[in-house]
Amino acid sequence: MKFAKAMLMILCLGAAASAFGAATTSSFDNFVYSYTITPETGEEIRSFHVYTGLNECDAGHYYDLTMPAGWTFGTVPMEDKCVLTFWTTGDPLPAGVTADFGFTHYCAPCCHSWFVSDEGSDNPEAAVVDDDENHTEPCNIPEAWADQCGGPGLLLAPIYPVAVPENSHNWGTVKDIYR
Repeated sequence: MKFAKAMLMILCLGAAASAFGAATTSSFDNFVYSYTITPETGEEIRSFHVYTGLNECDAGHYYDLTMPAGWTFGTVPMEDKCVLTFWTTGDPLPAGVTADFGFTHYCAPCCHSWFVSDEGSDNPEAAVVDDDENHTEPCNIPEAWADQCGGPGLLLAPIYPVAVPENSHNWGTVKDIYR
């Protein structure tokens, strides 16, 4: 009987420990930043926040936004950083279903911290449901940028002032802006 109770307690603790842990990843390709979030059962995610530098807080510098229907994107300055926020006032992301987010931004990537919340707003201090402190996934910074910025977090986001490389042939007229 004691063994059965001990096993039940271990199973309950294990389930509680794994109950909240959204799978969150990012990628960077040709200045397109992509994010995926897969909420776990029990998580009600209505906002997704990624920190970046304060100089990257102009929402007009983020193009070709990708997000689920009914979601909004914005930037919020906060002390010495900026919080890139996707949020909805509607239903939370469905548990177990991957949601895609992203944008195009013409600055180099760096690893940054993130969090998700059950609060549907752009509040940069919303209640945290999950964040990068609970995860160990690699940031996946492309090797070409790894020596410029490793960063403390797990998701990629733009970093100023590292802009479009002058010798790249893919950037067309954008290169002239940053010379």
